[in-house]
Amino acid sequence: MSGFVHLLLAAGIVLAVIGAVRVVREPRRVSTGLVLFAALGLIALWAVLALLERNTLVAIEIGVALLVLLPPLSLLAAGLGLVANGVVLTRREGLRIATAVAPLAGIGLLLFPLAAWILLDPGGRTPAWRTGLGVALVLIGMLLLVQLLAFTGYAVLYARLPQRPGADVVMVLGCGLAGGQVTPLLASRLDRARAAYETELAAGGDPILVTSGGQGPGESVAEADAMADYLEAAGVPAAKIVRENRSRNTEQNLRFTTELLRERAEVAENPRMTVVTSDFHVMRSAELTRRFGLDAQVVGARTARYFVPAAFLREFVAVLVSHRRANLVVAGVLLTLVAALAVYSYLPVGLVDQD
Repeated sequence: MSGFVHLLLAAGIVLAVIGAVRVVREPRRVSTGLVLFAALGLIALWAVLALLERNTLVAIEIGVALLVLLPPLSLLAAGLGLVANGVVLTRREGLRIATAVAPLAGIGLLLFPLAAWILLDPGGRTPAWRTGLGVALVLIGMLLLVQLLAFTGYAVLYARLPQRPGADVVMVLGCGLAGGQVTPLLASRLDRARAAYETELAAGGDPILVTSGGQGPGESVAEADAMADYLEAAGVPAAKIVRENRSRNTEQNLRFTTELLRERAEVAENPRMTVVTSDFHVMRSAELTRRFGLDAQVVGARTARYFVPAAFLREFVAVLVSHRRANLVVAGVLLTLVAALAVYSYLPVGLVDQD
């Protein structure tokens, strides 16, 4: 047992070092969150098992608290919190798809343990197919939960990493207008971008400021134009603002802006960029800048707290979709194992016991 415990600690330390190196070399990899989460989990398991060898009673109490009580209580608290957040969001923003994300997710979290309990039916004679379905549901739920915790934790860490000075370009991503007017959410991004621009000026730099966003449904002007007008009114010279007014999503923001910058003689071939968005959108935007090969850092503007849970959940779903192949492979492996166990349970006892 002692050797296995030490092996857990060694593996946890190795993963922690790998995660730290990834943060230093390329902090925009979302998968780094999973590496660090795995390191934390292994070290926590080592601590519990090491304590078990010294004080069995205390270790059992900690294990019960962490493995038996904490998961359902966390799901209950998160579910109730998301439902409450959905009510607040609907009152402020109105009922629409975006405001329904949080309460639907909350209801799902509240129903998940109940569904698993009904399918598994502890203490009863549960058919193998139902047991397999329950186990598969629990495993996939755990897979999603681990990814959500890793994504959330790493997003918080990334947002607190020190920012590099010396940007040639400050780019601000659009997020919709109210008719032709800048919304409070977009104004927060623009104020953050102007602060980043002025910081570079104060440090002796001479960056340009890119407003990026096309004209969407219900908007009387392109987002980039309304954003540029807002910045000009705040004192940014019009000559230092570049308007990218074709994009409809974050990927197009980055791609079309890169194309515009290549046409400008005063901009370096691969400029250093500071990309400004909302705090809930930072991690996915950072991963996209890495995917496009941009020398960029992403910073976030503060968002109204009531808006963050639903927006962050949408970002997490978008990240899952962007990594759908890997997730489908892992889910497929889990379901295959569960199916194999279910088939095994149906085999005649004599056949199973044969050499």
